[in-house]
Amino acid sequence: MSRSTISMSDHAYRRRFLGALAVVLALGVALVRWWPAPSPSAPDGPFGERDPDRIQVNEVQPTAQAREQAPPPPAPVPPEVVPNDVVIEEDLEFGTSALAVENPEDDDRLREGASDTPIPARTPETNARLFRAVQPDYPDAAREEGVRARVRVAVQVSETGQVTEATVLKRWRHASGGRLHAVAHLDHGLEEAALVAARRSRFRPAQQSGRPVASQTTLTFEFGVSE
Repeated sequence: MSRSTISMSDHAYRRRFLGALAVVLALGVALVRWWPAPSPSAPDGPFGERDPDRIQVNEVQPTAQAREQAPPPPAPVPPEVVPNDVVIEEDLEFGTSALAVENPEDDDRLREGASDTPIPARTPETNARLFRAVQPDYPDAAREEGVRARVRVAVQVSETGQVTEATVLKRWRHASGGRLHAVAHLDHGLEEAALVAARRSRFRPAQQSGRPVASQTTLTFEFGVSE
């Protein structure tokens, strides 16, 4: 073959190769440009794609309400007039009987107004209550003779609960068989021991209108009973 023939065939081969290459490139560009993209698939499980929720909002129209007026307060009740003075038109009749007055004569106690029986005071709303009782001493002389006695003492209680005055009211001796009989006096210092114990006792004071007041009460002491 001649050199001119070889050069012509090479030239034709190159043209065919370039034409085929241009066709392949055109097909590739067409595929990339017009090939449909795959649609994304929904993931499996509870978090899959859901349709969007639609929320409907209703517009609230304001309404005008009538304002009720409060009823007027009731009219005040007219005060009731109470008279301060009450006039009693009835006639009071006084009897002719006279009060019996004891003649003191030669009795010094009646002349001075003294008496063994204390004058009772006004009864308070709440009486005095004993909260610290003191047991009297049993004298040795009475213990040796086996004296069994009971002493009742009247005490005057102050507003602070202390005993300001003590007086023997009655005395008894225990006889055989457990019987009691009143006596005029007790020996061996029994009365003095009862008075000392009464003065050392303490009370919760009586109450009158919520305030402590002085009052009077009694205490009873036994001697030789529990021996």
